[in-house]
Amino acid sequence: MLIISDMGAFYRNMRKIIRGVLSLCICFSVFSCDDKVENPMVNLFQDQTMASVVASPISTEEFRTPYLMDYKDGMLLLGDIHQPKFMSVFDGLKGTFLGDFASRGMGPDEFIHLGNISQVGNSLCLWDAGRSSLVFVEQDGGSLSYRSVQINVDDSLSAAFQVIPLREDAFLASGIVKGHRLALLDGRGHVVSLFGHYPKGYRRQNTDAENGFIYQGTMAYQEKKGVLAVACGMGESICFYDMNNGGHLIKEYSFEHPIYELTGDNVSPVVFRTDNKTGFVDLKSSTNYCIGLFSGEERIGPEDYGGNKLLLFAWNGEPAKMMRLEGKYTNMAIDEERRRILLLGVDSDGGGYMLSEVELPN
Repeated sequence: MLIISDMGAFYRNMRKIIRGVLSLCICFSVFSCDDKVENPMVNLFQDQTMASVVASPISTEEFRTPYLMDYKDGMLLLGDIHQPKFMSVFDGLKGTFLGDFASRGMGPDEFIHLGNISQVGNSLCLWDAGRSSLVFVEQDGGSLSYRSVQINVDDSLSAAFQVIPLREDAFLASGIVKGHRLALLDGRGHVVSLFGHYPKGYRRQNTDAENGFIYQGTMAYQEKKGVLAVACGMGESICFYDMNNGGHLIKEYSFEHPIYELTGDNVSPVVFRTDNKTGFVDLKSSTNYCIGLFSGEERIGPEDYGGNKLLLFAWNGEPAKMMRLEGKYTNMAIDEERRRILLLGVDSDGGGYMLSEVELPN
């Protein structure tokens, strides 16, 4: 076993090497080395504008401490980790509180920790990371029905970090995946196949667990087109996969990798450094676009988190449009019926929540 006595020097050297390689990659990209490079991911977009942001008519007075957001059937859905029930429902026009569901607990139809919200068909899907189960929620008259699918772990998928549905009988998982980045699951939660690799230039000598933690991120799927997008929360990377063709890689844009140190601990194998760039804060699907809420900047302090750019990719992976935002936002939801992108952030003046809207391009 190789033992490195000065880990700090080792990672400083590795960082210099990675930066050198990235500089060469950028020089041979579509951008000339003589051009001013503000941010490689941003510079993919020739169509760049300042977004016309308006305050949403949806009131935020009854918002509590949301960390997840989605929009479905005229209702704004917020996930709140600090409440007895994880999910709060608000009217999508005025923000009137309509009710809550997904009780916290260990019993039937209760949840331990919600990792994400997604949709498939008429169902709302909640990923309970605490139970490692994907729960389909449907409204039946005045009540809700729950159908839970346990995600099975084995040698090929030893831990699932995020799970989303592709269809009601097929799911997609990221996490600790043997020799790959992603796992395709059947309707019973069993692994069918593995596919995908981490961003170009990743350290192959890292363990599956280390790379799984390093490249954690967010996923979005366009069911009609059969295309999956996977983006990194740290560093700058997004990949598009054709799920109608076995997860074939369509496009990859990878620039800066996360900056980290390995701990050797199986529970928390990675510590991210403070000079990391925040990547994709949120990722959502519309009919025509994969929409990323993106930063590409280093955080100034612990409270400085959020994205201030909207990156719109066509579902063939081609960059379509970038819209700059004046402030930073932490969550995003898409209302296709009213052609709007909803953005949730913290009001820097009053400390409360602000909900803004941007027109969803055609």
